[in-house]
Amino acid sequence: MITEESARTWRTFIGARLLEKRQNADHGMSDWDYRKQVEAADAELESFLQALGREDQEAAENEWWGLKNIANEWRTHPEFPEPISDGTMPCPVASPDTGHPCTKPVHPGWTPSEGHGGGHFWKSPKLIELEEAGVHYDAGSLLAGKPTPYHLPENCAPGRWKWRDR
Repeated sequence: MITEESARTWRTFIGARLLEKRQNADHGMSDWDYRKQVEAADAELESFLQALGREDQEAAENEWWGLKNIANEWRTHPEFPEPISDGTMPCPVASPDTGHPCTKPVHPGWTPSEGHGGGHFWKSPKLIELEEAGVHYDAGSLLAGKPTPYHLPENCAPGRWKWRDR
């Protein structure tokens, strides 16, 4: 959930970077450019706060992304408000039905709010534990939302029907 505090964090970050840019003797910006960019960030924040006040989560998220897009210029700055994934960062989105974590990692160079391509894929902690143990199960049944029997490889009898052979 996007909060007023997170939006203000982005706006503060943007303001500090614009001020640094304005004060940079080598690559500074004009007063007019500085004011216009500060006004744009302030307008995004104000629109966000208005949408939040109306409880319009979709509009609030759009305005929050507007702030993030402005801040994207300083993505490599050490004070960037969100961590940048190295490809091992877990997706922060949990299943709305069960609360199980998404098993896809956040793409390298992306932030947790940007996530990953494609939809989410949720597995229960029990399934993750069983897969790590190497169980045999019918994944097609699970994808269809049906329960499926499973067994460990050491319990796999010779000649036993294997789901992959269907």
